[in-house]
Amino acid sequence: SMILLGLQSLRWWIVMRPVLPLTYPQAFKAMVVGFCGNVLLPARGGDLLRVQYLGRRTGVSRAKLLGTEIVDFWSDKWGWIAAFPVICLLGDPPAWLTRALLLMGAVVVLVSAVLVVMASGLWRGRTAPAFLNNLREGFAANRWRRLLLVETAISPLPWLWETFVIALAGHALGLSLTPMQAFATLTAFNIATAVPSPGNAGSFEAGGTLALVAFGVDKGLALAFIFLYHLTQVVPGFLGGILILVVDGELLFGKRRAEPLATRLLETPAVDPG
Repeated sequence: SMILLGLQSLRWWIVMRPVLPLTYPQAFKAMVVGFCGNVLLPARGGDLLRVQYLGRRTGVSRAKLLGTEIVDFWSDKWGWIAAFPVICLLGDPPAWLTRALLLMGAVVVLVSAVLVVMASGLWRGRTAPAFLNNLREGFAANRWRRLLLVETAISPLPWLWETFVIALAGHALGLSLTPMQAFATLTAFNIATAVPSPGNAGSFEAGGTLALVAFGVDKGLALAFIFLYHLTQVVPGFLGGILILVVDGELLFGKRRAEPLATRLLETPAVDPG
């Protein structure tokens, strides 16, 4: 779970680098806090929490961060498309997985169209509100060629890593999953959680179980495996997010915690006696 979050953070950090001078540890901590929020909030509310956390910690515009997050969403789906031919070298895909390729392709084309519009001069100028200008900057729309090249190399890594982990975990429970079957299972529970509940509870298990049953795995064993795998993904990330918030002493909303009196006194300039 934490390695997967680390790879996803790397992808997002690369998206942010052209427009925001933030470090990889900052991106990683924000990603973990966002994951923690997604465990508790519906409709991926944790993604907005990620923006709020990093905005408060760094003072960066929330709109600009939101723009990078939308590009990161595009990068994630592009990563699936880039990973698909690699996995196909290791086995033949089922028919429904080929249809999933069309779905992912449609999402990438849709978000790419938004990037093209943002790159145009349509919303530029003094009349555009600051929020829109910051959002456009976050899209890094004028750097899409570099983004495409870099993301083609980086974005498949989370998908390939999780495919490997699913296959390895399956062998530990007596399931002989091929890389293609593991990738198909990963795709199935990602599609099932397209409209996410808190922690993807229920939909994650349903999608993964259906995929494994289609490969001939006993229904009870398939459900048990997906449930345990889901726990290994949720628990470390959730606890990690709580730990980061506690250590940072971060309040996500409202006023910042007041600095200690001693610190304020030390920073107060001495009065010139004159």
